Parts: sequence; C-alpha cells; structure tokens
Amino acid sequence: MPNNAVTRGPEAPQLVVMDLLGVFMENDHAVKGAIAAAFQAHGERVDEDLAATAIGFPKTQGIERVLRWLHPMEQPHKESVKSIYALAVKELTRMMTYGGTIEPASGVVRLCEQWHKCGVAVAAVSTLDSAVVKVMLRRFGWDEHPPFHALVLAEEFNSENPTSDVIEECMRRLGIADVAAVAKVSTRAKGLVDAMKLRCGWKVLLDSGAMTTDQIAALGPDIIVNHVTDLAQAWKFPARPDIALEDEISKILQRH
Repeated sequence: MPNNAVTRGPEAPQLVVMDLLGVFMENDHAVKGAIAAAFQAHGERVDEDLAATAIGFPKTQGIERVLRWLHPMEQPHKESVKSIYALAVKELTRMMTYGGTIEPASGVVRLCEQWHKCGVAVAAVSTLDSAVVKVMLRRFGWDEHPPFHALVLAEEFNSENPTSDVIEECMRRLGIADVAAVAKVSTRAKGLVDAMKLRCGWKVLLDSGAMTTDQIAALGPDIIVNHVTDLAQAWKFPARPDIALEDEISKILQRH
C-alpha cells in the first residue's frame, strides 16, 4: 500500500511521469529473456537476472554495463556492443510483435483516464529503442489513442544523462514549470535516482521485485506501491469543475 506522500511543495502532482517498460507494460520477464537471448546469440553466457541489469539504460549503455561485468579486465569492444544491441532490438521487436504475454499493465489505462479528468498530466518515458516502442504502441492501439499526454524517449538526447533529460522534456512539453509538482514512477533504481537528482516532488517505486531491500532503503522512495492501480490512492486530487453543467445551472437560475 502507498506510504504517506511528502509534505513539502504541492499536496498532489501536476505531472506524473511513468516508465513505459515496467509501469505501463509490466512484463519484465519477457524483456529480460529477449535481452539475454541477444547476448547468447553473440556467444556470451548471460541469464535473465544479469540481462535485467541492462534495462533502464539508454542506447548501448546497458549492453556495455553487462559486458564490463562479464569481462572486468577488458574494455567492451565497440563493434561487439553494437552487434549485441542490434540483436537485442531485433529480438525485442519480434517479441513485441508476436509475444502473447505482452500487454498493458492491468488498470493503467483507467488510472490515466481518472488522472486526466482531474487535470493531471501524464507522460511516458522509455530507454527502449524507438523501433521497439513503435511496435509496442501499435500493438496496444496507443499510436492513435495513447493513455498519456506525452511520450519521450532517451534516444532523443545526446547528453551524458539522457534519462534525466526526459523528465525535464516532459515538463517542457506539458507546460509544468515546477519540478516539485512532478512525480516519477519507476520499478528500477535508475528511475528513482534520476528523480532524486532533479528533486522531483515524489519518487514513487512500483515494487516489482527488481530492487533489493537495501537499495530501496538507500533511495528512500516517497511512495511505494505493489501494483500500478494502487497509485489511485496515492494522492487526493480536487475534482475539476464541470463548466458545461455550471453554465446550464446558471441559465436555469436566470430564468427564475
């Protein structure tokens, strides 16, 4: 269940930024398997747990991270990194196209609709390759009817820390000036670290088991939930006035 939200700043966020992988789509197992398969096809012995350490890092950074762990005395070969990354993108694209278990997280669309009605902006962010994201959106029907107001990919930036840039870009696109009015929801330490560095109003952990107890304690999330639908109780939003209804009532009163 959610912890109490922080008391500083606004009582509730104006913008909720959520990871596409892990929050909007919760099947990490299939993604880890696809990444592991890419390494294995390149002759590297990588299981799903090790492959999971590549998730959350943009472009080839995650691949390099795993290779450094496998071969700590060697500098990752650029061509090997590119080859494994290309294999991972190919495998992830195939999985998104044909994988029967790849579906939106249960209840996430309805949750976003509720937030929309309260005037809360919702943004999706991802470190996945745009080719993979494109297939995912088409499969879910989110290419035409997305549950979010903005989608920002880490590959759009060339900076050293593009995963922090994506949050700021979400704010820019949606007209949110105060970072204290932003909540970042993630299943992974990297996402919470980015929110901490930017001083977002809320660091929200969707606890999928990807983080250890020590990691959670070190990062100190403001809110911890076990399922995305638990976020519906994380904050209380004032109901937006029904302008059309108010106008109709005003007209009725003017007749009498």
